[in-house]
Amino acid sequence: MHAAHQRNQAGTSWIAKAVVFALAATLASVLAGWVLGFAGEAISFNARVAVASLLAVIAIGIGALELGPRPPRLLQWDGETPQRWMNAGALRWASLNGAALGIGATSRIGFWLWYAIPCSAFLLGDPLLGALLYGIYGCVRGWSVWAFLLLPRRLGIGGDAFGVWLVTHGEWSRLVAATQLLAMGIAVAIAIGL
Repeated sequence: MHAAHQRNQAGTSWIAKAVVFALAATLASVLAGWVLGFAGEAISFNARVAVASLLAVIAIGIGALELGPRPPRLLQWDGETPQRWMNAGALRWASLNGAALGIGATSRIGFWLWYAIPCSAFLLGDPLLGALLYGIYGCVRGWSVWAFLLLPRRLGIGGDAFGVWLVTHGEWSRLVAATQLLAMGIAVAIAIGL
């Protein structure tokens, strides 16, 4: 009976960890977006437009540089999950790690395009819209864990092959994100009338 119980726990523990991770990522990002939207609400509309204009120019510049042969160094918190979180238990680790990844700034982000999320949540100047925008990011980042858990099994990819595939296609991903950043900067500049 005890061995069967342990097997059952081992079989469902990854599901519980994945759900807690995804929920924590979503909730943390919703809260971050709400705070940024609330902070942006305190700034006048004209000031937010001026900041958006400046950020559009920066986005165009960084996006263009990212597409070149020597992309600019990404500003990010380049750290691993603190080991002490792993000692706190599987579900607590999943919640802390999910929240860190849902916020984004407290983990590796990988692309300059990420900065559009907190900047936009702030510039919207609306806590609900900020929560919605940032929440979508955290939801996608948190719930995409299911793709990493289920897709390799579905495709018959074993071991670390899926992770290796993602890493080997990282340059392509960077170029796609840089193109999106450039396009977004141009779209904002046109909308503002620069």
